[in-house]
Amino acid sequence: MSMLRTSLTFAAFLIFLALPFRPAHAQAPKTKSNVNQELVRTETGFFEAWKSKDVAYFRNHIPENGVFWGEYGSFSRDQQLEEQKQSAQSCVVEGYSLSDFGVLPLATGTYLLTYKGEQHATCGGQKVPVYMNGSSVYIFKKGRWQAIYRAEVPLKNQN
Repeated sequence: MSMLRTSLTFAAFLIFLALPFRPAHAQAPKTKSNVNQELVRTETGFFEAWKSKDVAYFRNHIPENGVFWGEYGSFSRDQQLEEQKQSAQSCVVEGYSLSDFGVLPLATGTYLLTYKGEQHATCGGQKVPVYMNGSSVYIFKKGRWQAIYRAEVPLKNQN
């Protein structure tokens, strides 16, 4: 539980860092339904980019100060991009599905997206954990949703 609190505290800190960087001319979608759909589409895009080996998607949807957190620690945007380059060479993604989405507004133009994931992939010959929980904090920047913070944690019981 303390790891979750640390993660959420860190995410909140990142949100406050990101808010001043939001361009005044860029307007986030106005309706809750549109926001939810766009966030789910953007998050699904990360998985599709992983599957199709599209590193550019990660570059375009993670701001310079973006952070990823997972079972092996936290990683900067540059580290995430390098990991995706390596993943493109060593991973085969057969498929994935995302479900049980939740969207929580945190501040103007800033949302927390939570979801459950199922992924069928091997990296370096090793199967990745099938079931995981994910969360992302999104900000609207440069005319699109960007994940300032992403977290993926495999479930301990994979059965």
